[in-house]
Amino acid sequence: MMDRLTTVLGVGGIGCFAVAFLLSGAYPYAITDGREPEAGWDEIAKDVSPDFKDMAVRFPGGFAGLEGGPDAAKAGAPEDAWRAAYAKAIRRGRDIYIAEACWHCHSQYVRPVANEDIRFGKVRSSRDDNNVAQRPVLWGTRRVGPDLTHEGGLRSNDWHAAHLLDPQSTSPGSVMPRYEWYFADGWQVARRVDPAVAARERLDPATARAVSGVYASEDEAKAEMARIAASLPDERSSEKTRMSVVRAKGPTPDGVAVLAYLQWLGTWEAPPKEGGAE
Repeated sequence: MMDRLTTVLGVGGIGCFAVAFLLSGAYPYAITDGREPEAGWDEIAKDVSPDFKDMAVRFPGGFAGLEGGPDAAKAGAPEDAWRAAYAKAIRRGRDIYIAEACWHCHSQYVRPVANEDIRFGKVRSSRDDNNVAQRPVLWGTRRVGPDLTHEGGLRSNDWHAAHLLDPQSTSPGSVMPRYEWYFADGWQVARRVDPAVAARERLDPATARAVSGVYASEDEAKAEMARIAASLPDERSSEKTRMSVVRAKGPTPDGVAVLAYLQWLGTWEAPPKEGGAE
């Protein structure tokens, strides 16, 4: 009896593995009919995400280390410079996402069953996955965390940075590990709360609010503080005395690349076929 059960379980296990192997191999092949070329990096990065441009302001220290980042962040940089940096950041971020096995706990496949579209967004067509960023196809193995098919733009850059640095700070009870090695010590401008506001709201007078921008050096942060001070109108000149430069943590270039990839997910859709046929 036990021999028969062992045989049944063994055959069943091999059969399940064979089916999974065939589906995982057949789906990527079936994504395109052979007449439609796969979208390349330049095409999927053609429309630069506003979140990516925000990273240049929010995390200038890390952004400056991206390939093409300094050219994109220059004042008046052409859109082509942004597209080039964006494509490289997405590619680097995708590679890190795979290397860190993020795909193991986060799927990228909204299945057309069990009202998954209500939880995670619409089911994407196979044509939307016909691009180089989906090689390999990152279905995932299970959902310990939410599906990330449509993650791009759902949350702010600050949220994603805080989540990578300390997942439980944004998602209490999360079992996701901290990715502290994608962050480095930096400098940031902070502004103490107005004394009258502190008294009215019963706040500690030393309470300070960070200003967007984590810089790699103290001198860069001080230069930004001077720029902010110079831009203040006379009626707000008292704020100048309440500004200071403080220590902060910001994403490294690789950390910014991961954020760029996460904020790209689900934002690119294949252009419609000629005649509107799908």
